[in-house]
Amino acid sequence: MPHDDETSPKKPRRAWPVAVAVVAVVAVVAGVVTWRGQSGDQARSRSAELVVAVGDVSGGEFDPLKGWGSRPAQIRLIHSSLLAVDANVDFVGDLAAAYSVSDDALTWSFTLRDDARWSNGEPVTTQDVIFTYDTLKKDGTRFDLSFLDRMEARDDSRVDFHLKEPRSTFVSQLSDIPILPAKHYGTEYSADPIGSGPYVVADYQTGQQLILEANPYWYGQKPEFTKLTFLFLGEDAALAAARAGTVDIVYAPPASAGQHIDGMDLRSFETVDSRALTLPTLPSGGKGKIRTNEVSVGDDVTADPAIRKALNIGLDREEIVQIVLQGHGRPAYSLVDGLPWFNDQVAFADGRTEDAKRVLADAGWSDADGDGTVEKDGRAAAFTLLYPSDDRLRSDLALTVAEQARALGIAITTKGSTWDGIYLDGKANAVTWGGGRHHPHQLYEMYSSKVIDTGYNNMPQYTNTTVDGYLDQALSATTQDEANTFWKRAQWDGQTGFAGEDGDAPIIWLVRLDHLYFVRAGLDLGDQPIQGHGHEWALFNTLVQWHWAN
Repeated sequence: MPHDDETSPKKPRRAWPVAVAVVAVVAVVAGVVTWRGQSGDQARSRSAELVVAVGDVSGGEFDPLKGWGSRPAQIRLIHSSLLAVDANVDFVGDLAAAYSVSDDALTWSFTLRDDARWSNGEPVTTQDVIFTYDTLKKDGTRFDLSFLDRMEARDDSRVDFHLKEPRSTFVSQLSDIPILPAKHYGTEYSADPIGSGPYVVADYQTGQQLILEANPYWYGQKPEFTKLTFLFLGEDAALAAARAGTVDIVYAPPASAGQHIDGMDLRSFETVDSRALTLPTLPSGGKGKIRTNEVSVGDDVTADPAIRKALNIGLDREEIVQIVLQGHGRPAYSLVDGLPWFNDQVAFADGRTEDAKRVLADAGWSDADGDGTVEKDGRAAAFTLLYPSDDRLRSDLALTVAEQARALGIAITTKGSTWDGIYLDGKANAVTWGGGRHHPHQLYEMYSSKVIDTGYNNMPQYTNTTVDGYLDQALSATTQDEANTFWKRAQWDGQTGFAGEDGDAPIIWLVRLDHLYFVRAGLDLGDQPIQGHGHEWALFNTLVQWHWAN
């Protein structure tokens, strides 16, 4: 382990009492005079330190066994992976200097770069790679590596992965899984993480702040910023900090994007980050699982395909974009709009109130008592839509959807909750869901019946055997082009699918949002690729490119 000296990264300090951490955060937010000063604003803005408030960037606590790497770009701060995503959304080498795939797609060979070092100065070897993947495969909860047969180190820099069967989305794990140091990993890893990325953890206070310092052993482009301080602030507190001049980057919810903040510019980035409604496809009364918890499954209203179809074609996505996103986004018809695996046949004209009413009427739903809500067999077309209480965007989305649905004769009650509560109740209720990655594997996770009751996958408990077949074929394809053919057919093959106006619609995708940030004037955030789900981490693909522009 390195000593705490001028050439070695510091160990994280985690012993502060919570009260002291709170005072420290408040002091940073309020300390425009004491820490920056009225006259020192320009000098501070051009320093080698940045203060960032983009949401809570904790989660997983630097350990993939706890979920670190489950969000796009999450690991880029302190870890490396075998592959990474570039500005063109191509998978390129990161720790891997070169890699190749056999013609049958069963053997993936990697050559590690010879200058890769851990933050303690030790070299990264193929034994570290094998240890990481073997550990995660045995764990089996955070990353599905069941298709991986064995790994073979040819020497300290060359390693082969042998697969049981082709897996077209293997690149998703190769770019998301942080490589761990075999000699230094243990149950206390989160308290003192050793990585091979551009920064090291100097201090981490759960729910309060994260401080990173530059890793002197980093093999890549030297970052201009030697220290990054992340403040875990709510949206209102973060914007207040921006107005006070104490942060350099802050997430801007769409509802706040019209504000003017002195010394900061609004930056907008295109994303594949989409929002939707998950709708239970089974009748009520069933049981399922969320990880180890048994939960109720099903809703008698949303189980009727006519309800889901009416909402799918009746909701006005463009209006939702204007109301909820203030125009900072675009309508979405699937999880993968515009990507190479998107089937453009699933886009359609929506906001068709009369057509939606006709779908309901043809299925036996009518407003016999004149209360504005249709009924069928004595049951009103009414259900609950859950959203996280601390997420204004999803709250606004839920309320707007409920208002539009009322015009169709469907009564939606919106209910705020915590994510823990949503996971427990989300298979018996509708949920404001989200997703979007640089690869199509989420299509399998969200729609395959084979992943029901594993993790948080397939929340609607959706089953379509034809779709299952296409998804399996997409996974086992030996080329991306072949895989894309089956991803598209799973969406809609002309007769069935989970998307499109005639599809099963277990998840109704509504909007694809832009990520918005207020950024200190003159701060260049590099050549950003299209961003993935989660504004908290999405910026960090280009971290080492950040610099003050001339």
